[in-house]
Amino acid sequence: MKEIRLYFIPFLLLLLVILVDKLICIPDIRESGRRTYKAGQNLVLGMPTIWEENKTIQKSGKRVVVVTGTSRSESFHQWKEIPISKSIIQEPVYFETRTAIKASEFLLYYLIIKSMTDSGFKPDVLFLEFSEEMFNENNVYTYKTKWAELMLHEDELLDIYDAMNPQFKRDIIARLLFLGYNYHFNPILAVKNLVSGKRVANDDYFIGLSSYMNEKKPFAPDHIGYHVNNFPEKEYQDRIVGYAESRKLYFLNNYRISNPEINFFRKIIDHAEKHNIPMVIWEPQIHPYFQDIRKKITGGELFNKNIKQFIDPNSKNIRYISLNEGNTNCQTYVDCSHVSPICVPEIADKLLQIAKEIPNYK
Repeated sequence: MKEIRLYFIPFLLLLLVILVDKLICIPDIRESGRRTYKAGQNLVLGMPTIWEENKTIQKSGKRVVVVTGTSRSESFHQWKEIPISKSIIQEPVYFETRTAIKASEFLLYYLIIKSMTDSGFKPDVLFLEFSEEMFNENNVYTYKTKWAELMLHEDELLDIYDAMNPQFKRDIIARLLFLGYNYHFNPILAVKNLVSGKRVANDDYFIGLSSYMNEKKPFAPDHIGYHVNNFPEKEYQDRIVGYAESRKLYFLNNYRISNPEINFFRKIIDHAEKHNIPMVIWEPQIHPYFQDIRKKITGGELFNKNIKQFIDPNSKNIRYISLNEGNTNCQTYVDCSHVSPICVPEIADKLLQIAKEIPNYK
């Protein structure tokens, strides 16, 4: 009889796991017991608040431009008001730059853009950054980095399943089968928070880190940089040569095209077409020294290749431009990877001029 009871123990444990896992399906319990948010989770979960603010700004008569990209796009955030040429657009323009994320990738961009449409917000135009580093499977900030942070809901997991590689597809299946694993559920924390009435969503960390960046502020004078031909020797060695080597190590090392990143880029394009989101895909300008290094590694054709592969030349929603083709007057750089913030007005004018070519841009 004792042996028979012992046989039941594994089944009882399995039953307990299933019971706890089903309890986690209850939203209030789920939010009370899952782990503290990290940067990726924070960003995605905090975005609906931002989209609601953007709706209000749009209703006030301003055009809203959403800027999504790496630190190369973040320079937009250093302007409280970006002066736009009246010959390009008459109405006031607000640039939503809290979606500019340092050194990230298309998985997170897709989730952010999807959260935008799920919230019922449609920008006047979306500026999507395209940088070749994003497509390196061995980039330190690939989809694999964010995947370690994100705790996505079931519908989101199902949505991204087709874009993932076999390893992460298996992980998605495991997360769908066991929500406790997906949300790193802590039963003791859940009980404590339910009794006290505290929720993780009320924590300042939920909004405070990445999803709700600091207020726009002017860039410091020492962040203006130097003209391409006037770098002091020490600054050139530090900011151009030395920094280029570090970017090569972290973002271009063992360069190999990432199929998931390509797939998420495609999903962004499909999503924009489906929801009629006017979008300008742009490749930011980088210093010639670093451009030569990158071109030797990547071949320098990824922008045109992916544009031709995924974008309908007759698209009513999408246009594109690379700023690495000598088509800007900006020649001032902060370092090998970033133009000076003083270049932002020219960049904004150029991208808005491209946006005016989009049939669904009004």
